[in-house]
Amino acid sequence: MTAIIFKKGEEETKVEAENGKTLLEVAHEAGVKLFGGCGGAGVCGTCRVFVDPLFVEKLQEASPEEADLLDILSNGQLNSRLACQIVVTDELDGLTVTLP
Repeated sequence: MTAIIFKKGEEETKVEAENGKTLLEVAHEAGVKLFGGCGGAGVCGTCRVFVDPLFVEKLQEASPEEADLLDILSNGQLNSRLACQIVVTDELDGLTVTLP
């Protein structure tokens, strides 16, 4: 299991996440309000989160489609990603993601 912290404002929710699940799935299972309008297909951008900069290099590279969508949504913030495209691994233990 991998510890993930979801943060919105001053509120934090720490969960133990099963490897192989997406952050969107983990959020939903933990009751964290994170909308995923396209059901995890990575095409709508509603599950955009901001990843702790210390973990950006540990993430799987964004697909060209995700990168294009993030270019439109993120105003150049390099730590912006779609929660539905981040798969939990041991390397992400302790990750904090901030919800907009």
